[in-house]
Amino acid sequence: MNERWEAFGRIWAKGPQSKMYQRLMEKVKIRGLEPTEENCRDYWMGYVRYYVDGWSGIGIHVNPRKDKNIMKKLRRNKNGKHRRKEAEPRTPRKVD
Repeated sequence: MNERWEAFGRIWAKGPQSKMYQRLMEKVKIRGLEPTEENCRDYWMGYVRYYVDGWSGIGIHVNPRKDKNIMKKLRRNKNGKHRRKEAEPRTPRKVD
């Protein structure tokens, strides 16, 4: 396993009395996620990313590998790229 994964396990094992535990819970709440162990671990490991909806301009934090429905709404795939290939800009034609 990864060192960060093990470090998270130690932080979580200390329980709610630990300052780092409380800090993780607050950071996850601020980002609009439910403060569960799974969401806190995803945030700690860096899996949670910030995406902006191109239509409404609203930004959300999401784990792209787990929340596939949200990624479809944002029209992105699990790697964060746009789902549809965007058209390349056309070069202007010379008008006589």
